[in-house]
Formats: sequence, structure tokens, C-alpha cells
Amino acid sequence: MSNAFKDKLKKIRDASAKRSEVHLKLRSDADLAKSQKTVQAFECREAIEAVIGDFVKNFQAEAPCFQLTRGFYEGKYMLAMRCDEELTDASGRTSKYFSRLMFLLDPHVDDRSFSIQSKKTIRNRDLESVAQRGEMGEGDHAVFASFVEAQFLEFAESYFGDHSLSKPASVPT
Repeated sequence: MSNAFKDKLKKIRDASAKRSEVHLKLRSDADLAKSQKTVQAFECREAIEAVIGDFVKNFQAEAPCFQLTRGFYEGKYMLAMRCDEELTDASGRTSKYFSRLMFLLDPHVDDRSFSIQSKKTIRNRDLESVAQRGEMGEGDHAVFASFVEAQFLEFAESYFGDHSLSKPASVPT
């Protein structure tokens, strides 16, 4: 490598470092406060997600056909426990059925609140959707955990409750 090239690289690097210093100095207190609120929103979401994950594992011990999926739905972060089943009705017709318990997690950074919406579907039938809203942080963490537990229990009662569907008889090979 030539010395002229090395000198140019050094000048480019030094200029970049100076721009970075200026950029850091220009960050206002408002920018830093907003960054901190965003971090708190992620921490709150992760704590609630961990609670949901624990309940999913316990539910899967009773119904291993359920899978946990993550993504975005209606602009909110979503965790959904879902199962597709092939079941036979009382008249002997076999059809595919879909069951899910979905949680939509929605942080509101500006007012430091957090909301969770629960949507339940049992064998293609949507149940009532409910929501819980509270403050971000440790104070309302127990409230959110209690809400999640209640939703899992309601879902389990509906899913494992009486219904006229059954697994199709297996065909001997």
C-alpha cells in the first residue's frame, strides 16, 4: 500500500471520528429521555413475553399440538399459541379446525402505559376479545401476569370442555 493511500484513509477515519463526536454532542436531553422510554417499553414487553412463554410451555404439556408463533398483527407485536386439527363431527364428516390464543402487546411510550389484547378461537369459533391496560414497569407486572393467566385458563376451559367433535378414526394400513 502506498503512503498516499494510507494518509487518505487516516484523514477519512479522523473526519468520521470528529463527525461522531459532534453528533453525540448534538443529542438533546429530550432525545435521551425518549430513548430511555423506548428501552423501558422493550423491557416491559420482554417481561410479559416471558410470562406468556411459561404458560405456553405448561399448556403444551397437556396439548402438544399447540405451537407458539411470533409476529405482528394489526400493527402490534403478537404471540399466538395455535393448533390445526382434523376432527370428525357427529354426522361423520371430517374437517379441519383451527384453535388459537393470541396476545397483542402494545406499548404506549409517550404515556408509559402498556396494553395487552387477547383473542381466542376454539375450533374455528371466535370467542370474546378482551384487553388489559396498565403502567409500564414493575408496578403493574403482576396485573399483566394475572391477566395472561386468566386468559389461558378461559382458553383451556373452552378448548378442553364438552364438544361433539372427535379425532378421525385411523385407517389401518
